[in-house]
Amino acid sequence: MTEARKGTEFGLQVRLFFMTMKHTIILLSALFGLVFNAAAFNYGDARFEPEDIVNFQKTMELLKGDRNLPMNQTVIKVAKSFLGTPYVARTLDKDPEMLTVNTRQTDCILFVEMCLALSLTSKEDHPTFEKYVDNLRKLRYRCGVVDGYASRIHYTSEWIIQGTVRGLYREVSREVGGTPLDQKFNFMSTHSNNYRQLKENPELVGKIAEVERNLETYQYWYVAQADLEKCLKNIKTGDIICFNSTVGGLDIAHVSYAYWENGVLTFIHASMGEMKVCINKKPLLDYVKDSKSINGVRVVRLY
Repeated sequence: MTEARKGTEFGLQVRLFFMTMKHTIILLSALFGLVFNAAAFNYGDARFEPEDIVNFQKTMELLKGDRNLPMNQTVIKVAKSFLGTPYVARTLDKDPEMLTVNTRQTDCILFVEMCLALSLTSKEDHPTFEKYVDNLRKLRYRCGVVDGYASRIHYTSEWIIQGTVRGLYREVSREVGGTPLDQKFNFMSTHSNNYRQLKENPELVGKIAEVERNLETYQYWYVAQADLEKCLKNIKTGDIICFNSTVGGLDIAHVSYAYWENGVLTFIHASMGEMKVCINKKPLLDYVKDSKSINGVRVVRLY
């Protein structure tokens, strides 16, 4: 059998699986009025639950007719639809390493990924759950390939670089008023005991260190805390705000979507403090000034 034919048959199998599952969920819900909370399904390199398919369909219905809406507006519409979603850390910390699809719980980077992947899928000619899974995979894993823990993108800087190469967005930290940043990368390799997968598989530390060395070959810019106020006007709703960490060897402490509301720049994020997705109560400027773990921001603009 040719590789092309194998790929075609696999695609048909995936579509049939998703269609069958969707119809099963709808039928069971209609017949028994059940909230369908089954154990997670594994299919190929992805794990998810029936509710994730339901949430996907709801989001596609929400975005119906918005295909030509600019991407920054689309992600904000999606982000606001997930307000109240519980914040849960370490939802990816499962074995074996697979693409975990979770629209029911989230943390900061997974929230940004989810909203972007859903928005990208909504622009497709035929948006399907299968395409959403693929978009998520291409955001979260190096070159879109799930091949163990080290294949997952752990540093936000690499996430930015890969998305830029793919033409999804570009970093605008310099043009909004930023200054050069001497960013070092070594936190994961020098604190491997903080990461269960690295502690249990020390041979992976070398792979992470290789990624870190590669990331140090790039030039970085950021808007320092002291310069942020004068640069606020250059940040747009829907920009991805990456909060620069004060921890040595670590690039980003938190991520969110910029959101202008009543003339004040705040942000939408999965908040550890609020334990849910919310529109931050503090303006962006005050949030950065009041945090000892943040020394500025990097800004990424969607195409």
